[in-house]
Amino acid sequence: MSNYLVMILCIVPAVYVLFILLNLIHSDRRGAAAAAVSFPLCTLLGFLFAKFFYIITMETSNIWYWGEWGPSLSLDPSLFCFVGGGIGVWLGVWLAAKITGYTPAGKLLDRFALPGALLVAGLRMAEIELGSLGTGRFIEVPENSAYLILAVYNRYGEPHVALFVWEAVAAAVIGLLSLRNETNCRPGQRFMTAVFRLCTCQILLENMRSRALMWGFVRVEQLLCAVILMILMLLACAHNTKKQGVVRFLPALYLFLCIAAIIGIEFLRQRSTSRFMGEHGGYLMMAAVLCVILLLYRKQTTGLRLRRPPEDPGRSR
Repeated sequence: MSNYLVMILCIVPAVYVLFILLNLIHSDRRGAAAAAVSFPLCTLLGFLFAKFFYIITMETSNIWYWGEWGPSLSLDPSLFCFVGGGIGVWLGVWLAAKITGYTPAGKLLDRFALPGALLVAGLRMAEIELGSLGTGRFIEVPENSAYLILAVYNRYGEPHVALFVWEAVAAAVIGLLSLRNETNCRPGQRFMTAVFRLCTCQILLENMRSRALMWGFVRVEQLLCAVILMILMLLACAHNTKKQGVVRFLPALYLFLCIAAIIGIEFLRQRSTSRFMGEHGGYLMMAAVLCVILLLYRKQTTGLRLRRPPEDPGRSR
């Protein structure tokens, strides 16, 4: 636990230093000031929202009926909601833009796409110090198998999938993809695309975790990711002026059907007597549906471009 805290204390400031530097590289001093203000805001709100979402999703009944606050006040990392913390960090960057008068706030969020993704990657890698929290299922392979390179061992010497590494790599790649030169995007679109990709990947990876926040068979963070995907898709549909009326919201319906398909696949995977379907086939089918979701969002946001880049009032002269 102490090593985990040391890693967090190193990762979080480093990410916000990068955030400030990215603004300075663009000769944007007001953006750098807003990034500096976002550091304490994001740290505080990320912590509070991670705990708040855990409480409202997992402890409400215990508090309401029994008045038990013990788990709610614990600092055990397993008693926090990672997605809830991400929402708090987003709110911190947005508030920093408002406090410093940086407009548009979406431009600051776009600059945060890479640091934010790297923050996710760093926090996931820190889970190496949390035992089974960031691991997947037990790996049944012969000793000295190449698959054990992707494994971590529990206290009994049993290999488990090092899922936190997969999550960290996915987040880092998504962060690098956000650097693609799309200067005529709507303010905030680069950030929202990065969040959409992160949530899409997490739906699959969260399903592989051996420990998760659960409502029966429903994984809470997986459900929150699905809700975020739907909100982002609805926003993309609302901004798409190429189509009018209800027709432009059809991609949101397609997304809903894809999410329903993922639920069906998970139900089939858990009920299947086939080992292939239970371990590999179900995940492959789920990954295919998630690829369709990414393509839907990509197609929907391709047309969300400005005719010319907006002036940047936050840029220093």
